[in-house]
Amino acid sequence: MFKLGKFNSLNKNLHKYVSDFLIEWSREGASFVVKSSGSTGQSKLIEISKSQMKLSAQKTNQFFQFNSETKALLCLSFDTIAGKMMLVRALVGDYFLQIESPSSNPLKTITEPIDFLAIVPLQLETILSETPEKLNLVKTIIVGGAPVSDKLKQLLKEAKKTVFQTYGMTETVSHIALRKIGFEESDYYQALQGVTFTAPEGNLEIHYPELLPQPLLTTDFVHLIDSTHFEWIGRTDFIINCGGVKLNPEVIEQKLASLIDVPYFISSVPDDLLGNKLTLVLESERDISIKKADFEALLTKYELPKMFVIIPTFERTSSGKINRKATASKILANDWKPIL
Repeated sequence: MFKLGKFNSLNKNLHKYVSDFLIEWSREGASFVVKSSGSTGQSKLIEISKSQMKLSAQKTNQFFQFNSETKALLCLSFDTIAGKMMLVRALVGDYFLQIESPSSNPLKTITEPIDFLAIVPLQLETILSETPEKLNLVKTIIVGGAPVSDKLKQLLKEAKKTVFQTYGMTETVSHIALRKIGFEESDYYQALQGVTFTAPEGNLEIHYPELLPQPLLTTDFVHLIDSTHFEWIGRTDFIINCGGVKLNPEVIEQKLASLIDVPYFISSVPDDLLGNKLTLVLESERDISIKKADFEALLTKYELPKMFVIIPTFERTSSGKINRKATASKILANDWKPIL
């Protein structure tokens, strides 16, 4: 049985979640219902078997060569597949797991070295802002659940820290590919053992016969390097058609990373002439001035947003990812401003 640390320090609800999970896990043939993030549409419930979770955990432990001497920290919401899988990895790998209630800076009170930590980008950014020296206590960090900004990657480089960005989804039982970002950075994701990829018409298709009965075709547009490596470009279900020109908002967002210092994303509003008018959506409680010349230096004429709108608070998923569709529904209720 794995070693569980600081279990009694949890708040009452999280303590019950973990206890209930361990009781269910001990049952032969157990399965668990997990809610998908809902970032691209309606969130749905997905049933995942104990055997699938064990397989996923084994793949991660094998990739990083974790063993019974490993010390890990769980600081993610236990409602998510990411939180549950940290516990399962410790169970399968028979290693020490310290569990802390989720917070924006999970390393704030940590004083002892840790071998393994899984966090979301918001947590990583807070650590880099408040206690960057604490990163030296952690050997391996994986980050996922939401996009990692260019600003965050630059902060990692300045801190001379390399972490692993994950690729995966609830349907694949957590991540199935990883890539280095930060001080040592790779453009490509590398598959875990047993996973291969194809890309019919550019969309990533996941082949994982040990876990998935059929190949899983995603809405992720990629550049396929070979059967186990790909470069992620964006999501095809986010594509915006402006006057017949198809634009990928995530590509535009990456180009604007150095220009905008508040959370943002590219969306659109209905337009009689173009069908859709490209719109920049900003999260801020203060007024922001946008200069067209700054944008023209970074974007093509088709990528240039025509309007921008400021919203005090974005809708987000439980993992901190911006819920584009839910937030975009607020656009029409706010004042648009032309990009001048």
